[in-house]
Amino acid sequence: MQDRPTSVELLEAAADFVDREVVPAIEGARQFHARVVANVMRIVAREIKLEDPLVRSEVKALARLLGHDAPHLHSLDDLRAAAAGMGEELTAKIRAGEADEGARRGEVLAVVRQSVEDKLRIANPRYLESDIAIRNANKEI
Repeated sequence: MQDRPTSVELLEAAADFVDREVVPAIEGARQFHARVVANVMRIVAREIKLEDPLVRSEVKALARLLGHDAPHLHSLDDLRAAAAGMGEELTAKIRAGEADEGARRGEVLAVVRQSVEDKLRIANPRYLESDIAIRNANKEI
């Protein structure tokens, strides 16, 4: 859909409505489930906004790390499949001890850290923000 409201705007508006109108009107397990629904809507909205560029970045980083040519993929499904396949390949190399040597270890850690941070940008950005704040505070010490 190209008109407004966008799917992201609709999800965010629905989540705000649930938080503002539904959650205060109910109690117990239903209130908890309403909060879960609002949170799921926000996760889906962030995924719609962020997933394509984040997965593209992950595919490029994994390809560089694994010594592959960066694939020229267009669909999000193809990008996801490429990221999953290269992620499995990296996992096998880590398990085999092929990622533990010197600078290679640092490169692997950087790619894995970035991948986890990107996933948190979608699933729970507040957790990522607090982790970054803690790391920055530790740098100042």
